Parts: sequence; C-alpha cells; structure tokens
Amino acid sequence: MTTLIRNHGSANEKTVEGLLKDTREWDKQLYTSSEELTFLNQFLTADIFSREIPNLFEELFHFSNTLEALKIEKIELHQSISNHKNDLNGMLECEDISCESFYFSEHKKLEKKLDLFLTKFNSFQSDLFRFCTNKLRMAI
Repeated sequence: MTTLIRNHGSANEKTVEGLLKDTREWDKQLYTSSEELTFLNQFLTADIFSREIPNLFEELFHFSNTLEALKIEKIELHQSISNHKNDLNGMLECEDISCESFYFSEHKKLEKKLDLFLTKFNSFQSDLFRFCTNKLRMAI
C-alpha cells in the first residue's frame, strides 16, 4: 500500500513518488510472472508426461489455453501500468483534492487488477501442479 509522506517538497511530489514506487514493484512482480509463464509453457509442451493418463492431451490443451489467456492478460496489465506511470506526472499539476483523488482511484483500480491477475495465476499454478502429481514419466 502507498503511504503518503509529506515531510519534504510539495505534497504532490511525495505522493507521486510513492505511487511510482508501487508501480516499480508491480513491474517486478510482472517480470517474475513472465519468467514463470515462459517456464510453464515449456513444461506443458515437454515430453515428460506418462502416456497412460486418460485425457492427457485434452488436459494439457486446457492448461495451455489458460496459460495463453494469462499471458495476454499479463501483457495488457503491463501496458496499463506503463501508461499509469506516464500519467502520474499529471498529478504534479493537481491543485485540489478531487484531482489527486482521481489519480489515487486509478492507482487503486490498477492495484486490484494486478492482485486479481496474481491470484488467478497462483491458482492456475496450483491446479497445474496438482494435475502433474504422479503423472510425470520416470527417468530410465
């Protein structure tokens, strides 16, 4: 969460600084999820699953489709965060509370979208890992 610090400089500068700090943290989280998405895509397409699993290819196809949807959502979210970072400079022009409230509101909406994405992604990973339990081929 953003904490407003108003000790030095104008209130807007400190507020913008805090919001930009949040967006940098969000970028880190999305970068990590990008790496995980890449790995999971390679994992799903690897020839590592036991052939005796009923509906194996249907299950893998379902996971692949979900993974692709998450990848698209992550790209869109990253673009929204990038746009938001650029828009935050406009907050320095604010002269009243309603103007600042607009930027805080947009920031909160984006934070909720990120939280929802990360929750869905974590749930997907858990489902995939549960599916894979005892379904990998044994190395010979």
